[in-house]
Amino acid sequence: MKARTAGIVSYITWIGWIIALINADADDEFVKHHLNQALVINICATVCGAISGALAWIPIIRVFSGIVFGFIGLVIFIMAIAGIVSASNNSTKPLPVIGDIKLMK
Repeated sequence: MKARTAGIVSYITWIGWIIALINADADDEFVKHHLNQALVINICATVCGAISGALAWIPIIRVFSGIVFGFIGLVIFIMAIAGIVSASNNSTKPLPVIGDIKLMK
């Protein structure tokens, strides 16, 4: 898999991230950069989804948490789109909020 393709695929949910991790060159800095950012996005989406699902059982804060986590989900989606655009342009510019978080070496 080419580096640019792996960078794009890595932002498409956990399945795309795993496919890019397995099929891409592990030593390529471009791929590492996009795999790291996609990992952070996927972890944020998973955690926010779990918290939102748990809070949906509480009747008093159900509506408020739905609005807040709906907005957070939209921000996560926009960051994933920005990551896809960055990977398709062969750029390693970090994403705004999560760009400095390094989970992969």
